[in-house]
Amino acid sequence: MQGLLQIAFGPLQDFIAAARRSRDLYAGSRLLSEAAGHAAAYLAEQVGHQNLIFPAPNNQEHLQQLSRSGIPNVVLVQLESTEGCSELAEEAVRRARNYILEKGRAVLSGELSEAQWEVSRKQLEDFLEAYWACVPVTDGYDRARSRLVAAMAARKNTRDFAAVNWASSAPKSSLDGFRESVTQQATAAWRTRKGIREGEELSGVDLLKRLWPERSFLSTSHMAALPYLQGLKQRGRLDQLEFYLERLADAVGELARVEWAHPVVRGTLLERYDPRLLFEGRLGEFFEQPGSAWEQAKAIVAEMYRALGRPEPYYALLHADGDRMGEAIDHQSRQGMEGHRRLSNHLVLNFAARVQGIVEGHQGCLIYAGGDDVLALLPLHTALPCAKTLAQTFQGAMKGFGKTRDPTLSIGLAIAHHLEPLQDALDLARRAEKFAKEGPQGTPPEQKRNALGLAYSPRSGSERMLRGGWDESPRLGQRLCRYQDLIRLEQVPVKAGYELKALLDELGGVEGLEPAIRLEALRILGRKDMSRGHREELGRWLDSAADVARMAQELIIAKVLARVYELAGLPKESPEVYDAH
Repeated sequence: MQGLLQIAFGPLQDFIAAARRSRDLYAGSRLLSEAAGHAAAYLAEQVGHQNLIFPAPNNQEHLQQLSRSGIPNVVLVQLESTEGCSELAEEAVRRARNYILEKGRAVLSGELSEAQWEVSRKQLEDFLEAYWACVPVTDGYDRARSRLVAAMAARKNTRDFAAVNWASSAPKSSLDGFRESVTQQATAAWRTRKGIREGEELSGVDLLKRLWPERSFLSTSHMAALPYLQGLKQRGRLDQLEFYLERLADAVGELARVEWAHPVVRGTLLERYDPRLLFEGRLGEFFEQPGSAWEQAKAIVAEMYRALGRPEPYYALLHADGDRMGEAIDHQSRQGMEGHRRLSNHLVLNFAARVQGIVEGHQGCLIYAGGDDVLALLPLHTALPCAKTLAQTFQGAMKGFGKTRDPTLSIGLAIAHHLEPLQDALDLARRAEKFAKEGPQGTPPEQKRNALGLAYSPRSGSERMLRGGWDESPRLGQRLCRYQDLIRLEQVPVKAGYELKALLDELGGVEGLEPAIRLEALRILGRKDMSRGHREELGRWLDSAADVARMAQELIIAKVLARVYELAGLPKESPEVYDAH
Protein backbone atom coordinates (compact mmCIF):
# COMPACT_ATOMS: atom_id res chain seq x y z
CA MET A 1 0.00 0.00 0.00
CA GLN A 2 1.33 3.42 -0.95
CA GLY A 3 2.25 5.86 1.79
CA LEU A 4 3.31 9.43 2.51
CA LEU A 5 6.39 10.19 4.60
CA GLN A 6 7.21 13.63 5.96
CA ILE A 7 10.34 14.62 7.89
CA ALA A 8 10.74 18.01 9.57
CA PHE A 9 14.04 19.37 10.87
CA GLY A 10 14.70 22.05 13.47
CA PRO A 11 15.30 24.17 15.42
CA LEU A 12 14.60 26.77 12.74
CA GLN A 13 13.69 30.38 13.49
CA ASP A 14 15.32 30.70 16.92
CA PHE A 15 18.52 28.98 15.80
CA ILE A 16 18.94 31.09 12.68
CA ALA A 17 18.06 34.26 14.61
CA ALA A 18 20.78 33.55 17.20
CA ALA A 19 23.26 35.69 15.25
CA ARG A 20 25.44 38.68 15.96
CA ARG A 21 27.27 38.65 12.64
CA SER A 22 26.14 37.95 9.10
CA ARG A 23 28.41 34.90 9.14
CA ASP A 24 26.33 33.51 12.06
CA LEU A 25 23.10 34.16 10.16
CA TYR A 26 24.35 32.68 6.90
CA ALA A 27 26.02 29.65 8.50
CA GLY A 28 23.00 28.84 10.68
CA SER A 29 20.76 28.82 7.63
CA ARG A 30 23.22 26.82 5.53
CA LEU A 31 23.78 24.25 8.28
CA LEU A 32 20.08 23.38 8.52
CA SER A 33 19.53 23.59 4.77
CA GLU A 34 22.45 21.32 3.92
CA ALA A 35 21.44 18.84 6.62
CA ALA A 36 17.94 18.68 5.10
CA GLY A 37 19.58 18.41 1.67
CA HIS A 38 21.49 15.28 2.70
CA ALA A 39 18.23 13.72 3.90
CA ALA A 40 16.43 14.67 0.68
CA ALA A 41 19.27 13.31 -1.46
CA TYR A 42 19.14 9.97 0.38
CA LEU A 43 15.36 9.74 -0.02
CA ALA A 44 15.68 10.57 -3.73
CA GLU A 45 18.17 7.70 -4.11
CA GLN A 46 15.78 5.28 -2.42
CA VAL A 47 12.40 6.25 -3.90
CA GLY A 48 13.35 8.23 -7.02
CA HIS A 49 13.28 11.99 -7.67
CA GLN A 50 9.82 11.64 -9.20
CA ASN A 51 8.43 10.69 -5.76
CA LEU A 52 9.79 13.72 -3.96
CA ILE A 53 6.76 15.96 -3.48
CA PHE A 54 8.44 18.77 -1.53
CA PRO A 55 10.95 19.80 -2.68
CA ALA A 56 10.14 18.50 -6.15
CA PRO A 57 13.27 18.41 -8.34
CA ASN A 58 13.16 16.66 -11.70
CA ASN A 59 16.58 15.07 -11.30
CA GLN A 60 19.79 15.12 -9.27
CA GLU A 61 21.02 18.24 -11.09
CA HIS A 62 17.89 20.14 -10.04
CA LEU A 63 18.34 18.97 -6.44
CA GLN A 64 21.93 20.25 -6.42
CA GLN A 65 20.74 23.54 -7.91
CA LEU A 66 18.23 23.90 -5.09
CA SER A 67 20.87 23.04 -2.51
CA ARG A 68 22.87 26.11 -3.50
CA SER A 69 20.00 28.43 -2.57
CA GLY A 70 18.40 26.39 0.21
CA ILE A 71 16.52 23.15 0.87
CA PRO A 72 13.36 23.59 2.99
CA ASN A 73 13.40 22.12 6.49
CA VAL A 74 10.42 19.87 5.58
CA VAL A 75 10.76 16.97 3.15
CA LEU A 76 7.69 15.12 1.81
CA VAL A 77 7.88 11.93 -0.27
CA GLN A 78 5.52 9.33 -1.66
CA LEU A 79 6.38 5.68 -0.93
CA GLU A 80 5.37 2.62 -2.92
CA SER A 81 4.78 0.88 0.41
CA THR A 82 4.68 1.90 4.05
CA GLU A 83 6.63 -1.21 4.92
CA GLY A 84 10.12 -0.21 6.02
CA CYS A 85 9.22 3.49 6.30
CA SER A 86 10.67 3.63 9.83
CA GLU A 87 14.09 2.46 8.67
CA LEU A 88 13.96 4.82 5.68
CA ALA A 89 13.10 7.85 7.84
CA GLU A 90 15.64 7.06 10.54
CA GLU A 91 18.43 6.62 7.99
CA ALA A 92 17.54 9.95 6.34
CA VAL A 93 17.69 11.62 9.76
CA ARG A 94 20.99 9.86 10.52
CA ARG A 95 22.47 11.24 7.26
CA ALA A 96 21.43 14.75 8.25
CA ARG A 97 22.89 14.43 11.76
CA ASN A 98 26.08 12.88 10.46
CA TYR A 99 26.59 15.80 8.06
CA ILE A 100 26.40 18.28 10.96
CA LEU A 101 28.85 16.28 13.05
CA GLU A 102 31.35 15.89 10.22
CA LYS A 103 31.08 19.58 9.33
CA GLY A 104 31.79 20.43 12.95
CA ARG A 105 34.74 18.05 13.07
CA ALA A 106 36.27 19.58 9.94
CA VAL A 107 35.89 23.15 11.20
CA LEU A 108 36.40 22.89 14.96
CA SER A 109 38.65 19.95 15.81
CA GLY A 110 41.78 21.82 14.76
CA GLU A 111 40.79 24.96 16.69
CA LEU A 112 39.92 23.47 20.09
CA SER A 113 41.62 21.38 22.71
CA GLU A 114 40.65 17.72 22.94
CA ALA A 115 38.38 18.40 25.91
CA GLN A 116 36.70 21.39 24.22
CA TRP A 117 36.15 19.40 21.03
CA GLU A 118 34.57 16.57 23.04
CA VAL A 119 32.05 19.01 24.52
CA SER A 120 31.43 20.50 21.06
CA ARG A 121 30.95 17.03 19.58
CA LYS A 122 28.28 16.17 22.14
CA GLN A 123 26.52 19.49 21.55
CA LEU A 124 26.54 18.93 17.78
CA GLU A 125 25.24 15.38 18.13
CA ASP A 126 22.37 16.65 20.29
CA PHE A 127 21.64 19.75 18.22
CA LEU A 128 19.36 18.65 15.35
CA GLU A 129 15.68 18.11 16.06
CA ALA A 130 13.96 15.73 13.67
CA TYR A 131 10.34 14.55 13.56
CA TRP A 132 8.75 12.25 11.05
CA ALA A 133 5.40 10.60 10.39
CA CYS A 134 4.16 8.15 7.79
CA VAL A 135 0.57 7.36 6.80
CA PRO A 136 -0.90 4.93 4.26
CA VAL A 137 -2.78 6.31 1.25
CA THR A 138 -6.03 4.39 1.62
CA ASP A 139 -8.69 6.91 0.58
CA GLY A 140 -7.02 9.36 -1.77
CA TYR A 141 -4.02 11.63 -1.60
CA ASP A 142 -5.87 14.64 -0.19
CA ARG A 143 -7.21 12.81 2.86
CA ALA A 144 -3.93 11.02 3.42
CA ARG A 145 -2.10 14.36 3.46
CA SER A 146 -4.59 15.72 6.00
CA ARG A 147 -3.93 12.73 8.25
CA LEU A 148 -0.19 13.24 7.80
CA VAL A 149 -0.45 16.88 8.90
CA ALA A 150 -2.34 15.81 12.02
CA ALA A 151 0.16 13.02 12.72
CA MET A 152 3.09 15.43 12.41
CA ALA A 153 1.45 17.90 14.80
CA ALA A 154 0.87 15.11 17.32
CA ARG A 155 4.47 13.90 16.95
CA LYS A 156 5.87 17.37 17.60
CA ASN A 157 3.68 17.70 20.69
CA THR A 158 5.09 14.46 22.06
CA ARG A 159 8.73 15.27 21.41
CA ASP A 160 11.46 13.36 23.19
CA PHE A 161 13.15 14.98 26.18
CA ALA A 162 16.46 13.37 27.04
CA ALA A 163 19.02 14.51 29.58
CA VAL A 164 21.90 16.37 27.96
CA ASN A 165 25.32 14.79 28.27
CA TRP A 166 27.34 17.96 27.77
CA ALA A 167 26.20 20.15 30.69
CA SER A 168 28.86 21.77 32.87
CA SER A 169 29.49 24.84 35.04
CA ALA A 170 31.02 26.74 32.10
CA PRO A 171 29.43 30.08 31.07
CA LYS A 172 26.47 29.88 28.70
CA SER A 173 26.73 30.86 25.05
CA SER A 174 26.20 34.56 24.37
CA LEU A 175 24.13 33.74 21.27
CA ASP A 176 21.48 31.31 22.52
CA GLY A 177 22.00 31.35 26.32
CA PHE A 178 21.40 27.60 26.30
CA ARG A 179 24.55 25.61 25.60
CA GLU A 180 27.77 25.89 27.56
CA SER A 181 30.67 27.85 26.11
CA VAL A 182 33.79 26.17 24.72
CA THR A 183 35.67 29.47 24.25
CA GLN A 184 36.09 30.63 27.84
CA GLN A 185 39.82 29.82 27.82
CA ALA A 186 40.55 31.41 24.43
CA THR A 187 43.32 34.00 24.21
CA ALA A 188 42.69 37.60 23.19
CA ALA A 189 44.79 37.14 20.04
CA TRP A 190 42.79 34.07 18.96
CA ARG A 191 39.50 35.88 19.61
CA THR A 192 40.61 38.84 17.48
CA ARG A 193 41.61 36.57 14.59
CA LYS A 194 38.34 34.63 14.74
CA GLY A 195 36.01 37.62 15.11
CA ILE A 196 34.94 36.84 18.70
CA ARG A 197 34.61 39.90 20.87
CA GLU A 198 35.97 40.21 24.37
CA GLY A 199 33.44 38.77 26.82
CA GLU A 200 31.56 36.89 24.09
CA GLU A 201 31.17 33.17 24.79
CA LEU A 202 30.23 30.60 22.14
CA SER A 203 29.09 26.99 22.37
CA GLY A 204 30.37 24.37 19.96
CA VAL A 205 27.30 24.85 17.75
CA ASP A 206 27.64 28.64 17.75
CA LEU A 207 31.39 28.45 17.19
CA LEU A 208 30.75 26.34 14.08
CA LYS A 209 28.62 29.19 12.75
CA ARG A 210 31.22 31.82 13.63
CA LEU A 211 34.09 29.86 12.02
CA TRP A 212 32.09 28.76 8.96
CA PRO A 213 34.82 28.19 6.36
CA GLU A 214 33.14 29.43 3.19
CA ARG A 215 33.64 33.05 2.15
CA SER A 216 30.49 32.85 0.03
CA PHE A 217 28.59 35.33 2.20
CA LEU A 218 28.83 39.08 2.70
CA SER A 219 28.65 41.15 5.86
CA THR A 220 26.34 44.00 6.78
CA SER A 221 29.34 46.31 6.31
CA HIS A 222 29.72 45.01 2.74
CA MET A 223 26.10 45.97 2.10
CA ALA A 224 26.53 49.43 3.60
CA ALA A 225 29.75 50.00 1.62
CA LEU A 226 28.53 48.95 -1.84
CA PRO A 227 26.71 52.23 -2.72
CA TYR A 228 29.88 54.11 -1.71
CA LEU A 229 32.02 51.96 -4.02
CA GLN A 230 29.56 52.31 -6.89
CA GLY A 231 29.58 56.09 -6.60
CA LEU A 232 33.38 56.27 -6.47
CA LYS A 233 33.59 54.02 -9.51
CA GLN A 234 31.28 56.32 -11.47
CA ARG A 235 33.41 59.32 -10.46
CA GLY A 236 36.63 57.52 -11.45
CA ARG A 237 38.06 57.61 -7.93
CA LEU A 238 38.58 53.94 -7.10
CA ASP A 239 42.34 54.33 -7.47
CA GLN A 240 42.30 56.87 -4.66
CA LEU A 241 40.22 54.53 -2.50
CA GLU A 242 42.68 51.71 -3.12
CA PHE A 243 45.51 54.02 -2.05
CA TYR A 244 43.83 54.59 1.32
CA LEU A 245 42.84 50.93 1.77
CA GLU A 246 46.43 49.83 1.15
CA ARG A 247 47.69 52.29 3.76
CA LEU A 248 45.05 51.04 6.20
CA ALA A 249 45.97 47.42 5.54
CA ASP A 250 49.62 48.22 6.29
CA ALA A 251 48.60 49.87 9.57
CA VAL A 252 46.12 47.17 10.62
CA GLY A 253 48.02 44.04 9.59
CA GLU A 254 47.09 40.72 8.01
CA LEU A 255 43.45 40.76 9.18
CA ALA A 256 42.76 43.63 6.76
CA ARG A 257 43.59 41.52 3.70
CA VAL A 258 40.97 38.94 2.79
CA GLU A 259 39.98 36.67 -0.08
CA TRP A 260 36.22 36.97 -0.44
CA ALA A 261 34.58 34.52 -2.85
CA HIS A 262 31.13 36.06 -3.22
CA PRO A 263 30.32 36.99 -6.86
CA VAL A 264 29.06 40.48 -5.92
CA VAL A 265 32.53 41.59 -4.77
CA ARG A 266 34.52 39.55 -7.30
CA GLY A 267 36.84 41.88 -9.20
CA THR A 268 36.26 44.76 -6.76
CA LEU A 269 38.39 46.17 -3.97
CA LEU A 270 36.21 44.36 -1.43
CA GLU A 271 37.41 41.06 -2.81
CA ARG A 272 40.83 41.85 -1.29
CA TYR A 273 40.13 44.27 1.56
CA ASP A 274 37.95 43.85 4.63
CA PRO A 275 34.99 46.29 4.43
CA ARG A 276 35.42 47.18 8.09
CA LEU A 277 38.34 49.36 6.98
CA LEU A 278 35.82 51.81 5.51
CA PHE A 279 34.06 52.44 8.82
CA GLU A 280 35.86 54.21 11.64
CA GLY A 281 33.56 52.56 14.18
CA ARG A 282 34.83 49.09 13.28
CA LEU A 283 38.58 49.73 13.28
CA GLY A 284 38.87 48.66 16.91
CA GLU A 285 37.92 45.11 15.92
CA PHE A 286 41.36 44.70 14.32
CA PHE A 287 43.27 45.45 17.51
CA GLU A 288 43.55 43.67 20.85
CA GLN A 289 43.96 47.01 22.65
CA PRO A 290 44.33 50.73 21.86
CA GLY A 291 47.73 51.87 20.66
CA SER A 292 49.66 53.84 18.07
CA ALA A 293 48.63 51.54 15.19
CA TRP A 294 44.95 52.08 16.00
CA GLU A 295 45.43 55.85 16.15
CA GLN A 296 47.28 55.74 12.82
CA ALA A 297 44.42 53.80 11.23
CA LYS A 298 41.86 56.31 12.52
CA ALA A 299 43.92 59.17 11.08
CA ILE A 300 44.04 57.48 7.66
CA VAL A 301 40.27 56.95 7.67
CA ALA A 302 39.70 60.60 8.60
CA GLU A 303 41.93 61.66 5.70
CA MET A 304 40.03 59.29 3.37
CA TYR A 305 36.70 60.80 4.42
CA ARG A 306 37.96 64.32 3.73
CA ALA A 307 39.13 63.30 0.26
CA LEU A 308 36.36 60.94 -0.84
CA GLY A 309 33.42 61.40 1.50
CA ARG A 310 32.14 58.72 3.83
CA PRO A 311 29.85 55.71 3.29
CA GLU A 312 26.34 55.70 4.69
CA PRO A 313 26.02 53.13 7.51
CA TYR A 314 22.65 51.59 6.55
CA TYR A 315 21.70 48.43 4.63
CA ALA A 316 18.52 46.38 4.11
CA LEU A 317 17.53 42.95 5.39
CA LEU A 318 14.78 41.30 3.30
CA HIS A 319 12.40 38.63 4.54
CA ALA A 320 9.72 37.27 2.19
CA ASP A 321 6.98 34.70 2.62
CA GLY A 322 4.26 33.41 0.32
CA ASP A 323 0.59 34.29 0.82
CA ARG A 324 -2.22 31.72 0.73
CA MET A 325 0.18 28.87 0.06
CA GLY A 326 -1.77 26.57 2.34
CA GLU A 327 -4.95 27.23 0.35
CA ALA A 328 -3.15 26.57 -2.93
CA ILE A 329 -1.59 23.32 -1.65
CA ASP A 330 -4.97 22.13 -0.38
CA HIS A 331 -6.54 22.95 -3.75
CA GLN A 332 -3.85 21.15 -5.73
CA SER A 333 -3.85 18.17 -3.34
CA ARG A 334 -7.49 17.52 -4.17
CA GLN A 335 -6.23 16.72 -7.66
CA GLY A 336 -3.88 14.08 -6.28
CA MET A 337 -0.17 13.82 -5.68
CA GLU A 338 0.55 15.03 -9.21
CA GLY A 339 -1.17 18.36 -8.51
CA HIS A 340 0.74 18.93 -5.28
CA ARG A 341 4.05 17.94 -6.89
CA ARG A 342 3.40 20.18 -9.90
CA LEU A 343 2.93 23.16 -7.56
CA SER A 344 6.10 22.26 -5.63
CA ASN A 345 8.03 21.82 -8.86
CA HIS A 346 6.99 25.25 -10.18
CA LEU A 347 7.74 26.82 -6.82
CA VAL A 348 11.27 25.48 -6.49
CA LEU A 349 12.37 25.66 -10.14
CA ASN A 350 10.56 28.82 -11.30
CA PHE A 351 11.06 30.78 -8.10
CA ALA A 352 13.37 29.38 -5.40
CA ALA A 353 16.07 28.36 -7.88
CA ARG A 354 15.99 31.87 -9.42
CA VAL A 355 16.15 33.82 -6.17
CA GLN A 356 19.92 33.70 -5.83
CA GLY A 357 20.41 35.17 -9.29
CA ILE A 358 17.87 37.92 -8.60
CA VAL A 359 19.43 38.85 -5.26
CA GLU A 360 22.99 38.82 -6.57
CA GLY A 361 21.86 40.75 -9.64
CA HIS A 362 20.88 43.49 -7.18
CA GLN A 363 24.28 43.27 -5.43
CA GLY A 364 22.82 41.36 -2.51
CA CYS A 365 23.73 38.26 -0.52
CA LEU A 366 21.20 35.44 -0.30
CA ILE A 367 20.98 33.84 3.13
CA TYR A 368 18.20 31.37 2.38
CA ALA A 369 15.61 30.56 -0.26
CA GLY A 370 13.54 27.51 0.62
CA GLY A 371 10.27 27.26 -1.27
CA ASP A 372 8.35 30.49 -0.65
CA ASP A 373 10.63 31.69 2.17
CA VAL A 374 13.48 34.12 1.39
CA LEU A 375 16.05 35.88 3.56
CA ALA A 376 18.69 38.18 2.06
CA LEU A 377 21.03 41.10 2.75
CA LEU A 378 20.89 44.00 0.28
CA PRO A 379 22.51 47.40 -0.24
CA LEU A 380 20.00 50.16 0.24
CA HIS A 381 20.11 51.51 -3.32
CA THR A 382 18.91 48.19 -4.82
CA ALA A 383 16.66 46.81 -2.05
CA LEU A 384 13.33 48.13 -3.36
CA PRO A 385 13.90 47.01 -6.99
CA CYS A 386 14.99 43.58 -5.71
CA ALA A 387 11.83 43.22 -3.62
CA LYS A 388 9.65 44.16 -6.59
CA THR A 389 11.43 41.63 -8.87
CA LEU A 390 11.04 38.83 -6.31
CA ALA A 391 7.33 39.55 -5.91
CA GLN A 392 6.75 39.54 -9.67
CA THR A 393 8.78 36.35 -10.18
CA PHE A 394 6.84 34.57 -7.44
CA GLN A 395 3.51 35.68 -8.84
CA GLY A 396 4.50 34.38 -12.28
CA ALA A 397 5.63 31.03 -10.87
CA MET A 398 2.38 30.53 -8.91
CA LYS A 399 -0.04 31.71 -11.59
CA GLY A 400 -2.97 29.32 -11.97
CA PHE A 401 -2.37 27.32 -8.78
CA GLY A 402 -4.92 29.00 -6.49
CA LYS A 403 -8.56 28.05 -6.21
CA THR A 404 -9.99 31.59 -6.29
CA ARG A 405 -6.84 33.68 -5.85
CA ASP A 406 -3.30 32.73 -6.79
CA PRO A 407 -0.56 32.86 -4.15
CA THR A 408 1.35 36.12 -3.86
CA LEU A 409 4.47 37.21 -2.00
CA SER A 410 4.56 39.56 0.97
CA ILE A 411 7.95 41.07 1.73
CA GLY A 412 9.39 42.80 4.76
CA LEU A 413 12.37 45.13 4.32
CA ALA A 414 14.24 46.35 7.39
CA ILE A 415 16.56 49.34 6.99
CA ALA A 416 19.10 48.87 9.76
CA HIS A 417 22.47 50.25 10.86
CA HIS A 418 25.30 47.91 9.92
CA LEU A 419 26.49 47.80 13.56
CA GLU A 420 23.09 46.89 15.03
CA PRO A 421 22.89 43.27 16.28
CA LEU A 422 21.62 41.02 13.51
CA GLN A 423 19.09 39.51 15.88
CA ASP A 424 17.43 42.92 16.16
CA ALA A 425 17.54 43.52 12.41
CA LEU A 426 16.05 40.09 11.73
CA ASP A 427 13.26 40.72 14.24
CA LEU A 428 12.54 44.05 12.51
CA ALA A 429 12.43 42.39 9.06
CA ARG A 430 10.03 39.72 10.32
CA ARG A 431 7.78 42.33 11.89
CA ALA A 432 7.82 44.27 8.61
CA GLU A 433 6.85 41.11 6.72
CA LYS A 434 4.01 40.46 9.19
CA PHE A 435 2.88 44.08 8.79
CA ALA A 436 2.92 43.59 5.00
CA LYS A 437 0.61 40.58 5.38
CA GLU A 438 -1.77 41.93 8.01
CA GLY A 439 -1.61 45.69 7.58
CA PRO A 440 -2.52 48.09 10.39
CA GLN A 441 -5.37 47.24 12.75
CA GLY A 442 -8.69 47.32 10.94
CA THR A 443 -7.33 46.46 7.49
CA PRO A 444 -10.13 44.73 5.47
CA PRO A 445 -9.38 41.08 4.57
CA GLU A 446 -9.32 41.82 0.85
CA GLN A 447 -6.50 44.37 1.39
CA LYS A 448 -4.29 42.06 3.39
CA ARG A 449 -1.22 40.25 1.98
CA ASN A 450 0.41 40.84 -1.44
CA ALA A 451 2.27 43.82 -0.03
CA LEU A 452 5.60 45.34 0.92
CA GLY A 453 6.31 46.29 4.51
CA LEU A 454 9.22 48.68 5.06
CA ALA A 455 10.70 49.32 8.51
CA TYR A 456 13.38 51.87 9.34
CA SER A 457 15.33 51.67 12.58
CA PRO A 458 17.70 54.65 12.95
CA ARG A 459 20.63 54.35 15.35
CA SER A 460 18.90 57.01 17.44
CA GLY A 461 15.26 57.92 17.00
CA SER A 462 11.87 56.32 16.55
CA GLU A 463 11.21 53.23 14.46
CA ARG A 464 9.16 53.81 11.29
CA MET A 465 6.93 51.29 9.53
CA LEU A 466 5.35 51.68 6.06
CA ARG A 467 3.18 49.42 3.95
CA GLY A 468 2.04 49.37 0.33
CA GLY A 469 0.26 46.78 -1.79
CA TRP A 470 2.03 45.45 -4.87
CA ASP A 471 -1.04 46.31 -6.93
CA GLU A 472 -1.11 49.99 -5.87
CA SER A 473 -0.40 52.69 -8.43
CA PRO A 474 2.05 54.19 -7.86
CA ARG A 475 3.64 51.48 -5.73
CA LEU A 476 5.24 52.28 -2.37
CA GLY A 477 8.68 51.84 -3.91
CA GLN A 478 7.83 54.24 -6.72
CA ARG A 479 6.57 56.88 -4.30
CA LEU A 480 9.75 56.60 -2.25
CA CYS A 481 11.83 56.81 -5.42
CA ARG A 482 9.96 59.94 -6.45
CA TYR A 483 10.32 61.58 -3.03
CA GLN A 484 14.06 60.96 -2.91
CA ASP A 485 14.32 62.47 -6.40
CA LEU A 486 12.58 65.65 -5.21
CA ILE A 487 14.75 65.83 -2.09
CA ARG A 488 17.93 65.48 -4.17
CA LEU A 489 16.62 68.10 -6.62
CA GLU A 490 15.95 70.39 -3.62
CA GLN A 491 12.29 70.62 -4.63
CA VAL A 492 11.11 69.42 -1.20
CA PRO A 493 12.49 70.60 2.16
CA VAL A 494 14.75 67.97 3.74
CA LYS A 495 12.79 68.14 7.02
CA ALA A 496 9.36 68.14 5.36
CA GLY A 497 8.48 64.69 6.68
CA TYR A 498 9.02 65.72 10.29
CA GLU A 499 7.11 68.98 9.77
CA LEU A 500 4.12 67.11 8.31
CA LYS A 501 4.21 64.74 11.28
CA ALA A 502 4.23 67.72 13.68
CA LEU A 503 1.24 69.18 11.80
CA LEU A 504 -0.72 65.96 12.26
CA ASP A 505 0.26 65.71 15.93
CA GLU A 506 -1.20 69.16 16.47
CA LEU A 507 -4.31 69.08 14.28
CA GLY A 508 -4.84 65.51 13.13
CA GLY A 509 -7.43 64.64 15.77
CA VAL A 510 -9.57 67.72 15.30
CA GLU A 511 -12.80 67.00 13.44
CA GLY A 512 -13.51 69.06 10.30
CA LEU A 513 -9.95 70.25 9.72
CA GLU A 514 -8.99 67.83 6.94
CA PRO A 515 -9.13 70.48 4.15
CA ALA A 516 -6.99 72.83 6.27
CA ILE A 517 -4.48 70.06 7.01
CA ARG A 518 -4.15 69.31 3.29
CA LEU A 519 -3.60 72.97 2.41
CA GLU A 520 -1.05 73.42 5.20
CA ALA A 521 0.76 70.27 4.04
CA LEU A 522 1.00 71.72 0.52
CA ARG A 523 2.32 74.97 1.98
CA ILE A 524 5.04 73.09 3.91
CA LEU A 525 6.03 71.13 0.82
CA GLY A 526 6.02 74.26 -1.33
CA ARG A 527 8.31 76.39 0.83
CA LYS A 528 11.08 75.58 -1.61
CA ASP A 529 10.86 77.15 -5.07
CA MET A 530 9.05 74.08 -6.40
CA SER A 531 8.18 73.79 -10.06
CA ARG A 532 4.50 73.85 -10.98
CA GLY A 533 4.65 70.29 -12.30
CA HIS A 534 6.11 68.93 -9.07
CA ARG A 535 3.56 70.88 -7.00
CA GLU A 536 0.66 69.43 -9.00
CA GLU A 537 2.13 65.96 -8.78
CA LEU A 538 2.33 66.02 -4.98
CA GLY A 539 -1.10 67.62 -4.77
CA ARG A 540 -2.61 64.59 -6.54
CA TRP A 541 -1.18 62.37 -3.79
CA LEU A 542 -2.78 64.38 -0.97
CA ASP A 543 -6.55 63.94 -0.78
CA SER A 544 -6.96 63.46 2.98
CA ALA A 545 -5.28 63.66 6.38
CA ALA A 546 -4.48 59.97 6.00
CA ASP A 547 -2.54 60.78 2.82
CA VAL A 548 -0.63 63.49 4.72
CA ALA A 549 0.24 60.97 7.46
CA ARG A 550 1.43 58.46 4.88
CA MET A 551 3.49 61.06 3.03
CA ALA A 552 5.10 62.23 6.29
CA GLN A 553 6.37 58.74 7.06
CA GLU A 554 7.45 58.13 3.47
CA LEU A 555 9.36 61.41 3.28
CA ILE A 556 11.28 60.56 6.44
CA ILE A 557 12.47 57.27 4.93
CA ALA A 558 12.98 58.88 1.50
CA LYS A 559 15.48 61.23 3.14
CA VAL A 560 17.65 58.20 4.03
CA LEU A 561 17.25 56.79 0.52
CA ALA A 562 18.17 60.15 -1.01
CA ARG A 563 21.54 60.17 0.74
CA VAL A 564 22.32 56.61 -0.38
CA TYR A 565 21.05 57.06 -3.95
CA GLU A 566 23.15 60.23 -4.28
CA LEU A 567 26.16 58.39 -2.87
CA ALA A 568 25.68 55.55 -5.38
CA GLY A 569 25.33 58.00 -8.28
CA LEU A 570 21.83 56.92 -9.33
CA PRO A 571 20.39 59.31 -11.94
CA LYS A 572 17.64 61.70 -10.85
CA GLU A 573 14.18 61.57 -12.44
CA SER A 574 15.11 58.49 -14.48
CA PRO A 575 12.13 56.55 -15.91
CA GLU A 576 14.21 53.35 -15.79
CA VAL A 577 15.02 53.78 -12.10
CA TYR A 578 11.38 54.69 -11.32
CA ASP A 579 9.99 51.68 -13.20
CA ALA A 580 12.46 49.37 -11.41
CA HIS A 581 10.84 50.39 -8.14
